[in-house]
Amino acid sequence: MDGLKEYTLLEFLREQGTNFRTALPIVHSSESKNLIRMLTEEKVAVTECDTFCGENLAYFFHGRPAYRRYHARPKQWQLPFVLVLKSTCLLTMKRVFPFDSGAFFSGRLPDYLSEFDPAGYELSENDNPIDLLIDIFFGSDRDYFFGNTKPTQEVVHRKRLNIRHSEIMALCSMYNGEQLETDDRTLTIELQSDRDVSIKDQLLGVVMPRPYFDDKVLKALLKSRKVIAKSTISSPAIARSGR
Repeated sequence: MDGLKEYTLLEFLREQGTNFRTALPIVHSSESKNLIRMLTEEKVAVTECDTFCGENLAYFFHGRPAYRRYHARPKQWQLPFVLVLKSTCLLTMKRVFPFDSGAFFSGRLPDYLSEFDPAGYELSENDNPIDLLIDIFFGSDRDYFFGNTKPTQEVVHRKRLNIRHSEIMALCSMYNGEQLETDDRTLTIELQSDRDVSIKDQLLGVVMPRPYFDDKVLKALLKSRKVIAKSTISSPAIARSGR
């Protein structure tokens, strides 16, 4: 580290090393009206993005979903479902963020973090950003999955953070829920693709509302593909947030 240089998260991670390798899958979530089409086409297609205007993107999250659309009284087809996919299905990544980028750009994250340039939090240029994020800020796949973060002071002490690492400390503070009035979109790693993503032979499981889970034809299709099917509770409480 040289001089009085201020470090972005990307620059900080470039100087870090880890032997940790995550074993978690990736997930894609959407409204259930899209489920049959995705299973029929065997792909997650890019769609026009309202955050990165002018781009067609598909969004995924590492290990844990972040679905964000809200309906006060959702119909069953508006309830969310989650595809659980092998991590190898993403051949290239357009962007990687340590949080939901939509929440960042819509002002739903704490101002002590959102006042930084988002470019410093975009990590696709790093060789292994996901492994580093989980190792440094959580410690294990299990802790990441359940949102159990390392205390801010522990990270500060172990990584010798100082006044030049404000951007990194801001992320750590948000992960620890400091002055936070938002949901767990702050605790998930976002992955973006600018290409359609094939899910053929990549789909591990589907978590879906009960009416979809109980459909015999859909259940038979998933069974024939050796895909694990699980149901969620069909209530408005789970119909909040997503792309």
